[in-house]
Amino acid sequence: MKFVSRAFIFTAAFILPVLSYAQLDSSYELLLGNSPSPLLAPKKQAPVAQKVAPKKRRPSNDDQTNVQPAALDKVTPTVAEKSEVPQGRPMPVKMQPTEEEPTITQQAQSIFSADPERVLDFYQSQFDESDPRRNKIEISFAPSYVTNDSSSNYSYRDYRSVFTGMNLGANVWLTPAVGIGGNFMFSLGADTSGDAVSDTRSPARYEFLDAGLKFRQFFGFSQTSKSLEFDVLYSDYKFNVDSDDTYRTKLKTTGLGLKMTLRLPSSNDVAWLIGGSFYPRLQHTEQKAGADIGSGNNKENVRMGVQLGSEIKLSRDSQIFYEASATSEKNLFDGAAKSVDPATSLTPKNVSVTNTFYMFSLGYRWGN
Repeated sequence: MKFVSRAFIFTAAFILPVLSYAQLDSSYELLLGNSPSPLLAPKKQAPVAQKVAPKKRRPSNDDQTNVQPAALDKVTPTVAEKSEVPQGRPMPVKMQPTEEEPTITQQAQSIFSADPERVLDFYQSQFDESDPRRNKIEISFAPSYVTNDSSSNYSYRDYRSVFTGMNLGANVWLTPAVGIGGNFMFSLGADTSGDAVSDTRSPARYEFLDAGLKFRQFFGFSQTSKSLEFDVLYSDYKFNVDSDDTYRTKLKTTGLGLKMTLRLPSSNDVAWLIGGSFYPRLQHTEQKAGADIGSGNNKENVRMGVQLGSEIKLSRDSQIFYEASATSEKNLFDGAAKSVDPATSLTPKNVSVTNTFYMFSLGYRWGN
């Protein structure tokens, strides 16, 4: 019995320390069948947290990482489009006049509106400071050399004259594309052939007046850009002789016509000018001088002309120009003439007159 008691005590003394150590050392969990001590759990879970961390970072993988920027990229233009909508809406409606050239109609309306400066500001911002198209007023003068050939089957209307003249012009541009203007040319020292038999000369005076509305179309705003000028003109032509002249009759032709001039710059300082004019229906009258000379009943009158010239810019305010032109007017009469033709001693019928002018002008233009 004593032996058993001692054996139990010895065994307990050996096992109890082992059990106590097993409670402190987690390596003995299989022996005890217990879970790890909560005091030592953080040490055990630390490596587990490192393994779980990649799982939590899985959204940062390439496939999922690209999703977030793509989403942001989609959102960003959507916001930009919304912010640009108010700015883009006025463009289809064309509510930005400063970006588009005003039409001729808009410019004509602006002349009578309370805000004409809107059109002027547009062109002032487009034209160069040295561009003569910025000028609102233009005044010119040009000495001219003129040859007049009047051919007819009636000797009173058949003559030739060579003379010099002075051509004066003025333009007022209400807008750079709409204006009013005109030219007045008068002869200096002109005369005509008198008696067809004795070949005498008779003093004469020529006067030409063209005035009306002017329109310009610009094909660009640089100084080398082409432009087209379109004029609606009233024309008044007079041919006067002395009141006692028995060989010639006074003439007058009036009416409306059209003129177009194409401007073709070759550089900032030089431009070529090509143009033409057409007066489809004119009123032509013969007025008595020293003798009652009449070609018959006037039926039809038409005039056509062509011009070719150039202008050289010295500055915005000053230009030199020259022009060569030819203008022909046709006058048709029916019935018999009033007087016997001294060249044929006959009274002609259905008189026809072709009155042609050849002119060369060299002039100066001032603008501001």
